[in-house]
Amino acid sequence: MALAKGDVTVRIKDSHGQYINATLKDALYVPSFPPSIFSVQAATTKGSRVIFEHENAQLVYGDGTVFDIQKHGKFYYLDVFDNDAMIPDSVNYACDLSSWHEILGHCNYDDVLKLQGVVNGMKIVGGIDKPADCNVCVLGKMTQGRSRTPRCRSTVPLALVHTDLSGPIEPVSANGFRYAMVFTDDYSRVVFVYFLKNKSDAVEATERFLADSTPFGKVKCLRSDNGTEYTSQAYRSLLRRHCIKHDTSAPYSPHQNGTAERHWGTLFEMGRCLIIQANLAKEFWTYAVLAAAYIRNRCYNNRLEQTPYFALTGQKPNLSNMRLFGSECYAYKQDKDKLDPRCTKGVFSGI
Repeated sequence: MALAKGDVTVRIKDSHGQYINATLKDALYVPSFPPSIFSVQAATTKGSRVIFEHENAQLVYGDGTVFDIQKHGKFYYLDVFDNDAMIPDSVNYACDLSSWHEILGHCNYDDVLKLQGVVNGMKIVGGIDKPADCNVCVLGKMTQGRSRTPRCRSTVPLALVHTDLSGPIEPVSANGFRYAMVFTDDYSRVVFVYFLKNKSDAVEATERFLADSTPFGKVKCLRSDNGTEYTSQAYRSLLRRHCIKHDTSAPYSPHQNGTAERHWGTLFEMGRCLIIQANLAKEFWTYAVLAAAYIRNRCYNNRLEQTPYFALTGQKPNLSNMRLFGSECYAYKQDKDKLDPRCTKGVFSGI
């Protein structure tokens, strides 16, 4: 089998016993057949002459140089010096662009075309037009595409609400909660957080959210992932009773519910900081997350140039009642005797 085809410079022994450099055009490199087979037709096509006299033959080069041709059986051979050592550095492996693409491990076509000018032994034949899509590349390189076009934001509060459920969270909270459910208004970015002991409590948590948000408007659309807590018959019946449209993200596409996902990251980061700052046990994570939601609703929003709380309620939030989470506090004691302390010392973990 010919592994390469191209021009090669070799040293051929002439009729005087001297080795002379000669260039062979469109030579085939066949390493499985060591003797240098000579093609009479190829030589005469290139302008050389071949003289046959009985059992002897000679190749007359264009400049008059004469080379002896050896005959063995029905084949003619040239006496070439160290041909095998010269071929790897001299011959170009000639293939079309599609074949080189496959040889080079399905490298992209633009890089294959650029490679020809910076390496030896490579020749692209048959034009440089890029072939049609490679099926192997489609199977081996496909990635999941995402739409990068920003979607339109809601223009009024509660027209679209994003929700997501997180858990099970370890350790179980001091109140026995293992899950947390977040609702984020698309327009104002106000976040509501509820805690659940079981996933089946998602319906009850949603009912509480709908009741809490009623003073500020009516929820028109709820967007969630395809978790079983959102696709159950009980949950769908709840949304139908309240005339709420339910949008779900596509399977294996959590980015489509990215607003709620990102809010979880923000809340747990802030909650983690509050627990570390207050030096509290992890079992009090529900208090820290609830405090984080309260704080986030009163932080500045660049898009709104206002606070989420104001965007939802139309009122400026009052921060005068806020205290350092985890600070020392005292609670008035209701049931006490005459000589008992009037209050109980504790750690502030509220909002």
